[in-house]
Amino acid sequence: MQINFLKIYKNKILTVRILVIILAIFLFFNFSGCTFFSNVKSFFIDKFSADEEIEEVTEIVNTFFDLLIDKEYEKAYEYLSSKDRSMGGPEDFSDEFKDVTDIVSIDIKWVDIKSNLAVVGMDITDSYDGEEKVFKDVEVSLLREEEESWKIVFWNQKDYDLESNIKI
Repeated sequence: MQINFLKIYKNKILTVRILVIILAIFLFFNFSGCTFFSNVKSFFIDKFSADEEIEEVTEIVNTFFDLLIDKEYEKAYEYLSSKDRSMGGPEDFSDEFKDVTDIVSIDIKWVDIKSNLAVVGMDITDSYDGEEKVFKDVEVSLLREEEESWKIVFWNQKDYDLESNIKI
């Protein structure tokens, strides 16, 4: 009889402990669940959208420099920001490359996006008199314009403080 009483007592204690644990878990999710799940959701949304923006910026810079390599300056001009295009036409843009060595390739190393500004760090390989030279850690700035597209900042890079993301 005594053994039965101990089994019943142990079962009651075990049941009470399980109920307390379930109640504690329920209260935890009740008070922090919305915030927790919201934070997890926003983390993944931000992560995936940041990755998409990095890919978009990288693609724009690659296309822009491919056009420069192919000496298709008028097409490359279309990738400039509207403020840059207002500072000079396609002929002015082409003139910038008259006395410049030939760009052979680029190697993008990193992309930093803050709000509506992006900076792409890369190495540029150019050729002059059959000799190639690598310029390391060249930074190219991009600006997200009103229509949400990224554009290259070419002539007016000094107008933006890229560290604080504000127009000067």
